[in-house]
Amino acid sequence: MDDHTLRVLEFHRVLALLANETVFSVGRELALELRPATTFIGTLSLQRRTAEMRLLDQMGIDIPFNAARDIRPTIHAAEIAQGLDASELLAAAQMLKTAMQARRVVERVAERVPELAVIASDIADFRRFTIAVEEAITDRGEVADRASEQLFATRRELRLAQERLDQRAQAALADAVRRGIAQEGLLTERNGRKVIPIKADYRGQLTGIVHDVSSSGATVFVEPMGVVEAGNQVRELQLAEEREVRRILLRIASVLGGMAGEAQRAVLAMAHFDVLTAAVRLGKRLKAQLPPPGDATSWLAAEGPAVLVRARHPLLRGEAVPIGLEVGGSVRGLVVTGPNTGGKTVALKTLGLLTLMAQAGLPVPCDEGSRFVVFSQVYADIGDEQSIEQSLSTFSSHMRNITAILEKARPGTLVLLDELGAGTDPTEGAALARAILETLMDRGCTIMATTHHGELKAYAHNEPRLRNASVEFDVETLSPTYHLTIGLPGQSNAIAIAQRLGLDEDVLEKAREQLSPEHFEFEQLLAEIREERIGAAEARHREELARRESEELRLALAERRDRIEQERADILAAAHREAEDAVASAQRALAEIKRQAARRDFDTQAAEETLKQLDTGMERLRARARPEREKLAPVTAAVRDIAPGDLIHVRDIPQEGEALSGIGDDGKVEAQFGSIRMKVSVDRIDRVQPGRAGEKVVLPAGPQVPIELDLRGKRAEEALTDFETYVDDAFRAGLPFIRIIHGKGTGALRAAIRDALRGHPLVRRYEAAAPNEGGEGVTIAVLAG
Repeated sequence: MDDHTLRVLEFHRVLALLANETVFSVGRELALELRPATTFIGTLSLQRRTAEMRLLDQMGIDIPFNAARDIRPTIHAAEIAQGLDASELLAAAQMLKTAMQARRVVERVAERVPELAVIASDIADFRRFTIAVEEAITDRGEVADRASEQLFATRRELRLAQERLDQRAQAALADAVRRGIAQEGLLTERNGRKVIPIKADYRGQLTGIVHDVSSSGATVFVEPMGVVEAGNQVRELQLAEEREVRRILLRIASVLGGMAGEAQRAVLAMAHFDVLTAAVRLGKRLKAQLPPPGDATSWLAAEGPAVLVRARHPLLRGEAVPIGLEVGGSVRGLVVTGPNTGGKTVALKTLGLLTLMAQAGLPVPCDEGSRFVVFSQVYADIGDEQSIEQSLSTFSSHMRNITAILEKARPGTLVLLDELGAGTDPTEGAALARAILETLMDRGCTIMATTHHGELKAYAHNEPRLRNASVEFDVETLSPTYHLTIGLPGQSNAIAIAQRLGLDEDVLEKAREQLSPEHFEFEQLLAEIREERIGAAEARHREELARRESEELRLALAERRDRIEQERADILAAAHREAEDAVASAQRALAEIKRQAARRDFDTQAAEETLKQLDTGMERLRARARPEREKLAPVTAAVRDIAPGDLIHVRDIPQEGEALSGIGDDGKVEAQFGSIRMKVSVDRIDRVQPGRAGEKVVLPAGPQVPIELDLRGKRAEEALTDFETYVDDAFRAGLPFIRIIHGKGTGALRAAIRDALRGHPLVRRYEAAAPNEGGEGVTIAVLAG
């Protein structure tokens, strides 16, 4: 991509925003080196990565970066067998362990994020190195005693030798204090040796080696001869310990050195993940709706018009005014006119910078409905680059840039020209601008240009490959609105602005006399058209408000209807329960009458009459207790009466099932789907095929299944196997819902379980538990049926 264009469009400032969102130095370097792709395939690949990372973010899956750091110098040192300390090897092991965790996170959802899976595949298995570090180096970055048998033995001897040395040194000190020759009752060290501070006057009274003298000369630091041998033993063991530690560290470093290439690629893969995560965070800050999570294709195109819907310049402070435009395809260019400070250059830069961001794989601050075309090159001539040293005027600097653009412009190129034809004679400047626009269009370029030349407004109106556009200006407040209007040329408003600023009326009148009547008619026509457009926009706004109110009312009525239906169902259920209780009471009364009938003095005629009355009442109560299936669960007209053995097809279940019963009083059919037995509502059955007559249906008993499954502490693969078995058993047992306890932790197990629940044919929906019931550590799944 052209470096001059990247500079004038301030692409480097966007990269600085991206770099500020990274978490470690290698990711920051990669972010600052990012450049837009120049092909559709390259752009699509970059945006797929960003879209997939946004999908992971939407799914609540985080790439771990807890120990991410730049370990490339450590890897290089290990490769050339240079000595490394324990803390450096520990940092490298932690980084590579984090990288392996990131790879496992992505691999669990690799089918959903194939581009990220490609990056993750560059992360090798470093367990040989990380285990070696864990076995030999403590969390504090020190070589552990267990690192080798030799080190363990040496350190044990060293501790014993130090104890002997301390005992002898303390004894010598006590003797010196008793004799009154010690300056103070404390042992100290000089050059790693135990010494006693002796008064200079008594130096001859203590046999030993002088290691130091105080600055005043009053104190001599003497190592007693009785302590020298013990000190020598300690020093020898310390040197032996250092040699063994160096040997252990070199051995561990050699393992890393043997995997130097894989380790460097793992660091780079983590940097790519860092940049993509930073891009997602930047997109949230910019409120960018592109790319949608998991979708990098619906809004990118290799050719055709570029469409921007509510596009915002990412570098503007405060609340940026969004713009909308369409350029390319049959309309090769836009000519934007209007007053200074009205926002023409900002609109030009917005198109250019957002195009660069899209082709660099970054989120784009536009609304859905936008469409970006991938250009092989973007050229821009923006700003005043005049130079006294180079004898360049404003016009000359523009012409130098445009000359370079014309030399390189080809089909599939986006050209942005600011103040086209400015800085010279208006007539010649307008003629030159027309020629430049025509040449670029003939070469198949897409163009957006700003200008003050009135002649170019007419040219854009008459040229079918061009379209006028303008920025609006409020004459009353003398301030721009920054709104871009497509299809209308801009008004200069020079005389109106001068009048508002207090210019003498005589001067203004003389200026008006210099203008032709056609000019005033044209300006008046533009004003009228603009007012009509404003009125139409307000009407559309009112229509949209009315539509929203209507939709809100519809939703409110639907909610009220659902509430009424629920209340009705509750009332019916209460009535059914009451009727069932009455039936049970009648059955008990009948049983009592039957017992009385067994006695000899029983009045049979009265009993028969009572039985008839009870039978009649019981039939009436049974009719009341039977649910009105047609009201509570309407049967689809296409579904006939179902008999055991019929083959049924149920929505949301891809497998064909076999009916094990007819339609029950609850409006459900018991059916067998492979090894799973479950009840399904009749309104979910799409069609029925008659079964083979006379075939006997076996109803297997459902297992006893607990309401919850605890997967904490299990690996993802083992947990998913247990999960699948448990869901099948829960269906067969007829459980309405299940609780899956996976814990919070890093979120990896939660993500794997929820990904398995998503789209599962036996699960209707799922959600996190309430905060007082486990929150994000527990997932509740409602089963279908």
